[in-house]
Amino acid sequence: MAMTRLQAILACFGCTDSPRKSPPLASYHDEKQALLASYQALPVPQVADNVVATVLSTKLTGPALHMQLNRIVGATGWTEKLANWILEKLSAALQQSHDNLGPTIRDAYHKACEVANGIEGFVVEHPVFCTVIALGVLMIIAPWVLEALGFAELGPVEGTFASWWQSTYAGIVPKGSLFSFFQRLGMVWH
Repeated sequence: MAMTRLQAILACFGCTDSPRKSPPLASYHDEKQALLASYQALPVPQVADNVVATVLSTKLTGPALHMQLNRIVGATGWTEKLANWILEKLSAALQQSHDNLGPTIRDAYHKACEVANGIEGFVVEHPVFCTVIALGVLMIIAPWVLEALGFAELGPVEGTFASWWQSTYAGIVPKGSLFSFFQRLGMVWH
């Protein structure tokens, strides 16, 4: 008994004259494979399609929706380019029939319409109407997308859509303008 123990210990150090059996390679083949996830990034338009499809059909709100959308966006994160694509696709989707909208987006759409109609001097025939509604819907459902467009808590972020829009006012943003409305939304959603 003691001899077999000694032989087992010596076999661990390679000190025996019996040929050493190496462990089968297959058992260690992909030992760390699970730790290294192979990430295949989807094109931004496809990610935007997936996000908009989820937003249009979901019943989730708040943190649950945020988690689901973060899973769709993946490791690339919420970029300005993605936010612009989402805004464009959501605007197009909201111009179509509202019969297929999920309950969350339908409620958000109606709330955003009420707010947009309440803006002083807002004309329904204005060509930016659907964009305003889409941004309002995004504010209610996914406010972090507005931040990706550059509407941050401390003001427009340099080099973003929001800063470009602000530059069109030549430094004087009128009270009650659409820009001031969305900037206020970006500042208070936290």
